[in-house]
Amino acid sequence: MDLEKSSATVLHAEDTNGKQPVSLPQQLTPKEQYQQLWANLKKDKHFVLWALFVMSLVFGWGYDAGLSGVAVAFPEFRKQYGNYYSDGEQYVIPAMWQSLWNAASTIGQVFGAFLTGQFTDYAGRIPILWLAVVLSLSSSFALVFAPSLPILFVSKLLLGFSVGFSTATPPLYVTENAPAALRSSASSLTNVIIVLGFFLSSITGYGASKIQGQWSYRLAFIMTFLVPTLFAFGLPFLPESPVWYVKKGRDDDARKAIVRLFGKDADVEERLRFIKSELEVLAGEADVASHTSWKAIFSKEHRWRTLVAVLGLQSQNFSGGYFANTYQTYYFELIGQTNAFGLTAISSTLQFLSNCVAVSVSDVLPRRKSLIGGGTLLACWSIIIAGTSLAGTANQKANTALLVFMITWSMLYTATVGCFGWAVAQETAAQATRPKTIAFSLVCQQLTALMLSSVFPFFINPDQLNWGGKVMFLFVAAEAVILGILFLVQPETKNRTYHDIDALYANKVPPRKFSDYLIRDGVAVKKEN
Repeated sequence: MDLEKSSATVLHAEDTNGKQPVSLPQQLTPKEQYQQLWANLKKDKHFVLWALFVMSLVFGWGYDAGLSGVAVAFPEFRKQYGNYYSDGEQYVIPAMWQSLWNAASTIGQVFGAFLTGQFTDYAGRIPILWLAVVLSLSSSFALVFAPSLPILFVSKLLLGFSVGFSTATPPLYVTENAPAALRSSASSLTNVIIVLGFFLSSITGYGASKIQGQWSYRLAFIMTFLVPTLFAFGLPFLPESPVWYVKKGRDDDARKAIVRLFGKDADVEERLRFIKSELEVLAGEADVASHTSWKAIFSKEHRWRTLVAVLGLQSQNFSGGYFANTYQTYYFELIGQTNAFGLTAISSTLQFLSNCVAVSVSDVLPRRKSLIGGGTLLACWSIIIAGTSLAGTANQKANTALLVFMITWSMLYTATVGCFGWAVAQETAAQATRPKTIAFSLVCQQLTALMLSSVFPFFINPDQLNWGGKVMFLFVAAEAVILGILFLVQPETKNRTYHDIDALYANKVPPRKFSDYLIRDGVAVKKEN
């Protein structure tokens, strides 16, 4: 029995000649889908626990992103590293250094993600995870005690390397081994952990803001030690990815890893056979090598899938997530809110809760509607935020409306684009090209984040353009372009196995019409109305 097919309920319909059966996902009611999801969670509980453990390392991205905005909002941080701005009667980090502070982590993440794609197929997943942990602990220590802005920049840069490793590797490990029925929920965990990191950064910032002196912001930095330290205790017990072992021709090691990852009751031989079929090992090692190179993700066979993966994550940056999340605390202060840390804590709590709800329905809702429809809704919200910002900071009613829409925008973001952007980016790639595709998508995402982090201080700092929320007008224009392209090239992958997705692409079915087709013996057959 096909392992992927056994993970999801399947109907059998007649083909156009009325002879051969055609397998297709059954149209279940939401209640039946949840019952099936729960049954699969219990069936593969060993994998689910390991997936939660591996994904916990992604915490660093969310915490680091939140930390960038939270740190700048600390008066003591600005006093220690900034200059006095007499017109505003406050200390301000110079725009250039603020850009470097924000860009440092992003630069590190770009190189970290690239190196992950470069070496995970060579060294394996576990060595990269160890590298991420060691680098995170050492750079965090330097960050806490940095005496000057240059050292602060270098510490943040090294922390960014760690974040790049720990953001690219866990999603790869989890999605390449996830059963089909749990694939979307597993891939959506990425954003849950990121939002959890952002949530804890805001909570830590709120608590630390009550402390006087330099240890207010230093306490927030110390929290970067927490998850890598705990992760290091469990990492020695984590098995190497069975998929990596199969790529290396180490079938016996793959069998042992499957048992450790899925439990003693797992059908080891069936899972091993299925991994091989996805990697096309039976076609020869040379063919496998050609599909695991950087060149492969831009080949005619895979280029459109790479584009979807890239745009899935770009929809996050260009929806305005960088402004509404990373700069939320600082912006609350700029518009005169006296409890900016408390407002951020409330916002991040609501984001985390909405993201948890989104993950619980991620294997039920269609991918296209969730990403494209959710992005369209966010664009409407962004127009309201930008329009309200035109009233100026002196208008109290406008400021109140602005706060409400910024906080609710963040909730919608984590429930739609934030959640499903990751799912689409991770599950659209083919199994053989997945390491390179995920790494390349992350590199592209971080390059645009680098651009945003470099220009943002000049847009919103009070001593620069001081645009504030009006910058959301720019995001609406950018998001409209991305959503328009996704409408044409994003496939509907809900309830589709990797074999089905491969077959649909091979049969040149338009991605937006994937849901109109069935697969029989590798051939796409259009559904009858």
